[in-house]
Amino acid sequence: MRSIRYHIIIGVVAMLALAAPLGLHAQEVRVIPKLERSTIIIGEQVQLNVRVVYPSDQAMRLVLPEDTLVAGVEIIESVLADSVIVNNRLHEMIYNVTITSFDSATYTLRNINALVGDSVYTATDELNLIVNTVPIDLSTSPEPMDIKGQWKPKFVWQDYILYLYILLGIIAALVAAYYLRKYLRDRKNTQEVGSVVVPLQDPYQEAIQSIEALKQQELWEHNQTKEYYTQMTDILRRYLWRVYSIDTMDKTSSEILETFRTKIGKDRMYPELSKILQTADLAKFAKYQPDSDDNISLLSASVAFIEEHKPAKEEPKKEGGEEV
Repeated sequence: MRSIRYHIIIGVVAMLALAAPLGLHAQEVRVIPKLERSTIIIGEQVQLNVRVVYPSDQAMRLVLPEDTLVAGVEIIESVLADSVIVNNRLHEMIYNVTITSFDSATYTLRNINALVGDSVYTATDELNLIVNTVPIDLSTSPEPMDIKGQWKPKFVWQDYILYLYILLGIIAALVAAYYLRKYLRDRKNTQEVGSVVVPLQDPYQEAIQSIEALKQQELWEHNQTKEYYTQMTDILRRYLWRVYSIDTMDKTSSEILETFRTKIGKDRMYPELSKILQTADLAKFAKYQPDSDDNISLLSASVAFIEEHKPAKEEPKKEGGEEV
């Protein structure tokens, strides 16, 4: 009998021990709302301050309706304003909730909750918000006012400064267009009357002189390898364009080689041209540094290529088409 009584006492003590923390937590959680002011005018915003005290070992968040606190009262925004450590067991979160209303009435603010752990706690204090209409004082206007005439604002020239700038810009553009047209017309007339047409230099002579000028610059000797190969390939591109009318200026090296192989053939220094263009591409785009032997030999190969494709000179003819 004594043993049974002992076990009953132990069971009661255990149940009380398990229930004590839950009761303690419930007593420690407090949701305290406070209005910045209890009376507003329709459409005016007011701050609802909500303080939540909860155990520090529990997770907590404020739970409010999405956009309407109660019917007629809208929530504009809700922000966490402050966080305070009350003691080693309790924390306090302070929220600022901005609310407003567009209907005059007295509203009891409810639905202010906090989720602490897995439990929802509701504010015990219910606040009243009084919303008034805009007061109209009719005592100062006992009689209806006459309809006033249309009011014309004063002229402010700064309001039209943008249009003035646009007008001046149009005038300036027209004047510039007139003088440009006059200049081009006068220049054309001058060229037609007194200009001397300078014939293009022979493509072979032009290419040889350009190669010689490139050699005199000593670019690769001064670590300007990229510029050296850029000028070298530009000379050959222009030479092919002038001699064979191959459009080389806007084509890649592989496109130039394919056109050359199709139009000229592979037996007229095609391998040399291929090596020059490929080495130049590596030097220009892959930061490849050819050695001095390559720099010299490829320039010599360019000269040999120019010589190989030197255009034949036309025999001068007498009047009537007979050769001299």
